[in-house]
Amino acid sequence: MAKTWQSTTDLIKTVRGLDQTGPGSDGENLQLLWRSLAAASDGKFHAAEESCLRWLLKSMSGSSQGAETLRRYPLAWTILDCVFQRIPLFSLAKSLADRKFIAVLQQTLKNVSTPVAASGSPTSPKRKRTPALIYALVDLKTQDRCLDTARAVFGTLKSLLRRLEDPEMSLSRDKIGAEHIKSLFCTSSTDAAMMVASAFAVCGNLLTSGTCDKVEGAQDWIESISTIWDLHLHGSDDTLDVATHIFKSSSTILSMIGVFHSSHEMEIPETLKCRWRVDLERFMHRNFILPGRAAFVNRRVFEPFEKSLQVSEDIIQQSAPALYFLSSGVSSLMAEGDLRKDNVEWIKKIFQAVEKVIRGRSDRSALMQTILDQAIQRSTPVDLDDLRRVCREYALQGAETDWDLVAKVAACEPDVFQLSEDGVDLRREICNRTVKHKTSESDYKAISGVIGAIMDGFRTRRDFPGFLELWYEQLCEAERQKLVSKSPWFEVARRKTPKQGLDTFIEAEMSVQQLLGVIAWVETKNPKSHPHSICVFSSTIAQALGSQSFVDAVGRRLFDLVAPASSSSGTAALKWRVVSKTISWTTQDERLEVWSAVKDRLSKILKTAPLMSGETFEAFKCCYQAWDSMSPDDEHIDEPASFVKDFTVRLAAEISTSGASDGTSLSTVWPEMKAELHEESAYRQYIAWYLYGSSRFSNLYYDKNDEMPPVLSNALSTRKASVDELQTLWHALLHNEINLNDPKLARDLVDRLIEALDESEKEMDWPGEQGQMWMKTLVNTPLDVYNRGQRERLMAVLSNRRAKMVKSPKRVSQDGWKLVFGLATKMMGRPTFYDGMGFSDLVEIAEAMSSISTESPTGHGALLELIERFSLMASATIRQMAEHIEERSVDYFRGASKFVSGCETQASAQQEASKARYPLYITLLKALSAELSRSPNCRSHEELGPLLQASRTVLASCIMAVTSNFMSDKKLLVVHDRGADMSLFAAVDAAQTVGDFAGLVSLKTSAVRKLDKRSKDIMQQGDLRGWKIQVFLRNYLSSEVEVPRPASYDSLESLPSQLREPLLEELVTSVTRNMSGTGKFQYLKELLDAFSRGSNTDGQLLAIQSVIGQLIDSTDFQGHVEGFNLAAAHSELTTSLLKMSHNTTHVCRILRALLEKRPQAMSQWNIELTLNTVCDLTSASANQSNIPFSWLCKLVEVVIKKHRLRLEGHYHLLLSTMQALLRNLVMYQESPKLDDKLSQESKAHLYTRLVTLICEPTAGAVSRSQLHGTLDSATDAAKRSAGRHMYMVLMQYVKLQLEESVPRAVREALEPAMNSIFDITSPEGRKILNDAMDSSGRAILREMFKRYVKFGKWSGV
Repeated sequence: MAKTWQSTTDLIKTVRGLDQTGPGSDGENLQLLWRSLAAASDGKFHAAEESCLRWLLKSMSGSSQGAETLRRYPLAWTILDCVFQRIPLFSLAKSLADRKFIAVLQQTLKNVSTPVAASGSPTSPKRKRTPALIYALVDLKTQDRCLDTARAVFGTLKSLLRRLEDPEMSLSRDKIGAEHIKSLFCTSSTDAAMMVASAFAVCGNLLTSGTCDKVEGAQDWIESISTIWDLHLHGSDDTLDVATHIFKSSSTILSMIGVFHSSHEMEIPETLKCRWRVDLERFMHRNFILPGRAAFVNRRVFEPFEKSLQVSEDIIQQSAPALYFLSSGVSSLMAEGDLRKDNVEWIKKIFQAVEKVIRGRSDRSALMQTILDQAIQRSTPVDLDDLRRVCREYALQGAETDWDLVAKVAACEPDVFQLSEDGVDLRREICNRTVKHKTSESDYKAISGVIGAIMDGFRTRRDFPGFLELWYEQLCEAERQKLVSKSPWFEVARRKTPKQGLDTFIEAEMSVQQLLGVIAWVETKNPKSHPHSICVFSSTIAQALGSQSFVDAVGRRLFDLVAPASSSSGTAALKWRVVSKTISWTTQDERLEVWSAVKDRLSKILKTAPLMSGETFEAFKCCYQAWDSMSPDDEHIDEPASFVKDFTVRLAAEISTSGASDGTSLSTVWPEMKAELHEESAYRQYIAWYLYGSSRFSNLYYDKNDEMPPVLSNALSTRKASVDELQTLWHALLHNEINLNDPKLARDLVDRLIEALDESEKEMDWPGEQGQMWMKTLVNTPLDVYNRGQRERLMAVLSNRRAKMVKSPKRVSQDGWKLVFGLATKMMGRPTFYDGMGFSDLVEIAEAMSSISTESPTGHGALLELIERFSLMASATIRQMAEHIEERSVDYFRGASKFVSGCETQASAQQEASKARYPLYITLLKALSAELSRSPNCRSHEELGPLLQASRTVLASCIMAVTSNFMSDKKLLVVHDRGADMSLFAAVDAAQTVGDFAGLVSLKTSAVRKLDKRSKDIMQQGDLRGWKIQVFLRNYLSSEVEVPRPASYDSLESLPSQLREPLLEELVTSVTRNMSGTGKFQYLKELLDAFSRGSNTDGQLLAIQSVIGQLIDSTDFQGHVEGFNLAAAHSELTTSLLKMSHNTTHVCRILRALLEKRPQAMSQWNIELTLNTVCDLTSASANQSNIPFSWLCKLVEVVIKKHRLRLEGHYHLLLSTMQALLRNLVMYQESPKLDDKLSQESKAHLYTRLVTLICEPTAGAVSRSQLHGTLDSATDAAKRSAGRHMYMVLMQYVKLQLEESVPRAVREALEPAMNSIFDITSPEGRKILNDAMDSSGRAILREMFKRYVKFGKWSGV
């Protein structure tokens, strides 16, 4: 207390002495004052601080050097910051007003905004070390010291402004003081603009200094400036003052932080850049752009924008792009009708003003590209006349063409080359320049973009035939100019981007008659004189056609176009493509004519032409197409078949002699390599086509020649191919269903695989990489493909390898064991008997498994998986022996009897189960006991009947031995012992086979409880042993444990993801095993109570799901117990969705099960609550919901399907939900989220499913028992009821298309839904739709209705 009093006294003395001593010659008195303030920080009085404030502000006022020095000294502002926080706001306001704080602040910002270059060396952009501050005006005027002062000033302002907005302010005097201080900033707009301009200039100085990362708190500067401006006295001249004083400095900042392309962009920390961009954009939009736009819309006043460009004329290269950037960034969703039109007019006016000021500059092209980039990014409308003038005056002046600028103009508005004579003239001039001048590499991409925009313009005008004619003309002109290899027009057909893929538009944008008209027009243009052009044109059309109507109409006309054309290296391959397509389209007679015309040339090419040429590749594909089209019974089929065979033999020989079959060339074979031939990868492409080019090729070849194509046969048998290469080849062959459906070919393929597996024995540690690859391939091959002989051969191979594996099991990887078990299990699924087959085979494997190497810890479930796979294999093997009892089976089970006897002897002599040599004996006993009990033949057999009882008795003894061992030895749960762990897992897994342990239990209750406690402890660590012990104790020793049932379950994050649900399901089932239906209801209520209290882990929800599933599936289901029922559970879980941020998918899954499987248990309240909750979760305020959109759709779907009758009279709820879902789909589902990987298109399909369920209900969903007959069907009545409401969804969809950019794929996915609504909407409803929309909406609705009439309406045919 005495120390605090002394500090306060020292502060008072220091403050009193300031009037006599001043700040000191070196500012030493300010240092003393700061130390005194710091020491007296705990004082309750503020008189000294107030005196300090008054003295400082008085000394900082005026134009003297002393006042300016004090204003520039950072410590002075730091002291002000300190006293601002200590003085009560009421007193602080009076002091600030008396001492003219605002004037001091304005003068300080003006001073520090104009730094003076330091004398001596120039200022370095990077400061290595900050020197000590000198209390001298000359030093304080330098840029570094000005920034130090600015940091202190802005820090002081931030603290003061934050204190004024303190929400915890309670005293009325403080509130009055805060408002008084705010009023001090209420200056005229001119004064405020001058101060803000100075502050922005300081921000610009910081950016140019290169020290942004060293100035603490700089990211808040713009926000503080904006707050100060908001406090000024607002008036009608504000916008003009911002344009006059503030716009210039803000433009400089925008260009420096890189919001648009500029040569003035600086290296700035990303956090500072993002924060300043957001804050500055918001400030300029609110105080300049939006008021200026409103003035133009209401009074046609454009002066502020003209003034802003006028005052910033000296930096127009920064201010012009900045003005357009800010203007285009304002949302155009003003309103409908005239206001929207005025907004478009205003933004076009902005472009005209900006273009006018840059027109005379030498860098006008670069500036215009920057401006157009912004227009393209934000889809801002630009007047077509302005764009055409820019294109002519900026890009097409003189002989040189600025293709980058032309591409930007075209991308901004593709209609710039359409709609008027001027646009057509401009297009003509641009097209002429593309073919009359050689194109440089740098311009190639830009010209391609221009061509794509021209194509989009024709598509927009629904005149795609016009583009095809223009394209052909340009091809011919380029060919006349000998620019075939360099003209972008020849690349139009090759572009495969979604926006510019020419072949994707031909059928979509044209009718059959239009296409025939284009072909007829080309026929009149002497195509023979332009062979390359006609081949490119015809092959593009041919590749694009797929629908039967187009194919039938075109017929052989494309072939007739290319047939007279002279062949060259560039055209021959394209001609064969046209021939191939024509052969596949035409009738038998026409096909014979085409084949007769080309077969001689085709034969010559396939026999003598170089294999590396594109012509040979396409000729081969054409020949196969002829073979395929003529099969199965054309009289000329042998001709193409023999050509293909001879060529295949020739190709295989050349690949072998060239060394390409050594494996290195097969590493990059993929399906897409079938399109065109590239010389450097020719052989790979041939092999790729043999694999993927036609699904019927291998089948046809094998049927004709009784062998696989030599090319593929050689590739499959090469010894130098890597595992990945072989896997690629086999994957292609075996995933072709046609190959597998051919018995001969399938048998050949499987024989090759079995032989390859047999030959892989040479690997050191079998199965190695190749052996595993062969087994994976065999496992993935459908079982129906194998015949019995192949299965037995394969099992014989595995039996031979087993001997090698069991000798050194530690050298066999876990993956190897898994594959062996999986393959053996698959083969044994059908009758399969091999030489030497005996029960000892399984015993040997069980013995070997006890000493395998575990590559991952027990917690990862590796042992569990191995035990499960071994159990499946053993069960499948024993099952087929037990199904039919014969001498072979009896001999087999005699071996099993010896095994059981041995186990009995071993169990009686065994003291510790963990030291048992072979833990998987338990699993083998389980499989033997289970399969014998399932077979009535075995149970009644005189030898096998006793074997069943003996195996079950020995199994029970082994299980109890394992249990006793874990009770007696605490160390087994402390460390991981492979043998003990395997014994535990095998015992718990086999316990169900024994079932009843009554009479076998001789365990101490205390030991059981201790094991229970130890297992619970390791459960928390994610140890699977703890989970398995708990399951065993609750299932079979519950009377010994007597522990309360758990009401809450912890998170399962510590468990492997694939084991979480199965393990918890096991545990919950063990808890509820002996419960009645009433007990399960009571337990569910306890779980939900814990869930409501905050136990919302994934474990808790999975437990609730398990119990509800048991109640749903129970045969003695009762609807409620003691005031609690499934409807109450549904209500509680549904309500929780609005509060939860994680694990929501589990809740949705439970709700769906309740609504779908027990609809009679749900009330009207549950249905309405579900719809309301989905509506709330998809509303605009909940767009960040963690619930996947797909699950919300599933909830609504089950309501519509299972509770349709309850929606009658409540359609307003369903309608609100459907509208909310549609809005959420369009606005917030553009990109897949972490918890919902579906694309927006897939989600649109889910939504379409909901609409069609409403509009086209099934009879079962809407029918109800009726006392009297009726002539009206239930489905018709339901459709009429839906038709009175669903048109509102259609109306909202039209509105969303006007407000948002709906991708084409999403529109196509939603089209069936809208067609369904049209189907059930009455003529009166359509009239309401039409009257409720403006002209834009009616245009969209009209187009949708046309497509409905054309494609979606049921015609009754």
